[in-house]
Amino acid sequence: MLPSMKRTGQTVLIAHVSAALLLAAGMLSLSAAPLTNTSAAKTTIPYVPTRHDIVKDLLWLAEVGTNDIVYDLGAGDGRVVIAAVRDFGARKAVGIELDAQLVQQSREKAAPAGVSGRVEFIHGDLFTNDFSLASVVVLYLGQRANLDLRAQIVRTLKPGARVVSHQFGMGEWTADKTLDVRTVLLGMYGERHNEFKDNPDVPDFDSTPGRANHDMLSVWNVPAPVAGVWRGSVRTASGDRELRLTLHQRLAEVRGSFQLQGPTNVEGHVEADLWGEHLRLHCLPAGGPYGEHLIWFDGHARGDTLNGCLWIAQRDGTQEVQWTGHRDKADFTGTWEWPGPSNSPVQLKIERRDGRLAATYEDKNRTVPVWAGGNKPIPVADFYDFGGGFYFTLLLGLQGTRLSGGSRITGPENGWLIGEAVAQENTLRGTIAFYPYAAESPLQPLDRKPPPQGRRDWQPRRVGP
Repeated sequence: MLPSMKRTGQTVLIAHVSAALLLAAGMLSLSAAPLTNTSAAKTTIPYVPTRHDIVKDLLWLAEVGTNDIVYDLGAGDGRVVIAAVRDFGARKAVGIELDAQLVQQSREKAAPAGVSGRVEFIHGDLFTNDFSLASVVVLYLGQRANLDLRAQIVRTLKPGARVVSHQFGMGEWTADKTLDVRTVLLGMYGERHNEFKDNPDVPDFDSTPGRANHDMLSVWNVPAPVAGVWRGSVRTASGDRELRLTLHQRLAEVRGSFQLQGPTNVEGHVEADLWGEHLRLHCLPAGGPYGEHLIWFDGHARGDTLNGCLWIAQRDGTQEVQWTGHRDKADFTGTWEWPGPSNSPVQLKIERRDGRLAATYEDKNRTVPVWAGGNKPIPVADFYDFGGGFYFTLLLGLQGTRLSGGSRITGPENGWLIGEAVAQENTLRGTIAFYPYAAESPLQPLDRKPPPQGRRDWQPRRVGP
């Protein structure tokens, strides 16, 4: 029989079981099991203990130290929580686990380890419990669970907090550091089919090498919200000039443009590197003599202020100055409309609920059968408010949830929709992309299947509040 290994959230994507069992079951993943002690979670994540050497590697990679508060989401028998305090000196460590028996085991192990006063084990659902105090979050859940958690992670953790995951990634959110550990294969490895796994623009992207004989450990720094229009005065040899930055943000990916106003206006594009609230910018002018008016910035983003050091390369040398930029006020609430995947109007409604922004998507021309819920507005759960702009992803045609392995309805309007924009002068300007399902069905005849639409300019118009 398969060992009893349950955890709230989803069917895990990896299981070390015998080949005979997999062949007999005709499957490549464990089935979801019904819950008996909670109604919050819809499915279970099998409990697969992390090897003790990998626990130490995870905490080392996340640079856990004496000032950290560590949360292990899906804490199992508590080994990560205990090691964080005992071996790395964390100020506090908290484990959240659904299985009451594992929670009790964790509490019993804490006393002989000498860490009882600095650890806590919560019996509950990791998707509904608060972990906003964490400076480090540890995950070993599965890619689908990671994706369903990441909006909450980015929204609630402070910029610079670290997220470290064993084996599973965060889709198109590129890891800041990785550690590839060769390991021994125990049993047979299985993974569900993912038609988008090679597309780095969508959350289904999976850059992890073969998990059958590798342990991949990854760390992400929660990004500060830096999207928007920033302005600040620059004192140069030719007088005071205004530097204007327009930054677009897709999680930790930042790009944009700049304008340096003065006797001679200079403009161009911006390359950026964002680690938490630490922001580096390289401003490259369009045209002009090579090496002139190059601008570098190295500083920090805190709220609506950028502070740091600015270097400007000119004919007579490179000038170094301290620079402060302030972000323009932005309001992108309202109902925004543009031609959708089938060239019919679609809408994104952004509103403020309970103190934060939320969005819904509507396409009145989508072909959704009644048995699948009909054509209703779709909540955009993966939505990010980045200050002066936003980013969102939406999997259209999904029935149920990703965690429960929900079914997908093919059709010309269904697939991954991904957009980002900056609020500028009462408009939105950014990029949008759509990647349809590859599968065909009676709802998606060959002559109706749209081609994939990579990133393209997007300027929706406001049509309502």
